[in-house]
Amino acid sequence: MLTRPTLSCARGWAPRLARRRLASSAKPVGFLGLGRMGSPMVQNLLDAQIPVLGFDADPSRGEPFGQTEHFTRAASAEAVATSCDTVVSMLPNDRILKDVASEESAFFRAMRPGAVHISCSTVSPETSRELAKSHKERGVLFAAAPVFARPDGIQKQQAFWMVSGDEAATERARGILATTSPQIYVLGEDAGLANVLKLSGNFLIAAAIEALAEALALAEANGLDRRQAAGMLTSTIFDCIIYKGYGQRVSERDHRPGGFALELGLKDVKLVLDAAEKAKVPMPFGSVLRDRFLASSAKGRAELDWSAVGLISSEDAGINVDDAIRMSSESESESESGGR
Repeated sequence: MLTRPTLSCARGWAPRLARRRLASSAKPVGFLGLGRMGSPMVQNLLDAQIPVLGFDADPSRGEPFGQTEHFTRAASAEAVATSCDTVVSMLPNDRILKDVASEESAFFRAMRPGAVHISCSTVSPETSRELAKSHKERGVLFAAAPVFARPDGIQKQQAFWMVSGDEAATERARGILATTSPQIYVLGEDAGLANVLKLSGNFLIAAAIEALAEALALAEANGLDRRQAAGMLTSTIFDCIIYKGYGQRVSERDHRPGGFALELGLKDVKLVLDAAEKAKVPMPFGSVLRDRFLASSAKGRAELDWSAVGLISSEDAGINVDDAIRMSSESESESESGGR
């Protein structure tokens, strides 16, 4: 018999108490993945006076923390597991997460019984369930904790966390995640549930981007200014954070990289369809989105912001978007050269 998970939002004294315990602990929090999402999370931990031992396979990542008090760079993921009782990972996909945390990995073998691994990756629900099972067999606690936020939202502490897994692990996770946002939704002990909700949300965001792109192409083709149309719609009947944020990007064709890459959007849509197939849930519009993202990737737009998927709607309507593509691509090149 299936049971419905209890949804609770963790705010107030409990996360604050957990944060104080972490800050007073002699051991640092381990952190794997110092990229666009991981770095602002680490900074929030440091701002909360919580010491961090971090690792990324790319040595250039995490350089800003090199001279920061309370931050130490580890030589390997194994070194992080050896030194920390709590490890957070923010890794880009299922393959990398499994490579790092599977039973065969040095990281996994180095984790001690009683340690906690908090995975913030957007991955398949089955990946989280498999990792939860293997971790439990070793005596290690596991929680899945994906997030709704772009890097700037993490930095501004404007994020929405979903957590599922072992109760003790989710309790430990709350103290960590509360340094980024107090809005933490605990979904139950099935580690895959947080990923199901995350993929459901990302599906809705992708659908909103496509809907905005099609509606604004219609407006533009009929002589309306697309920015004006988006401004009116997102300040009245679609007055919410997703339509406002992506309405601006899509209407202005501002798809500069730095937030959420289109290639990751394609990955997530594929994960949505995979989860839907396993659960025998038809999602016909998910197939449309997959093809839109796939076509955008084939056009060389994989590194642009995922809102660039909306360019195809303009192209299909005979609207020239060459200038927008050139400006976004030039910004991508500048970003890459500045990061080296």
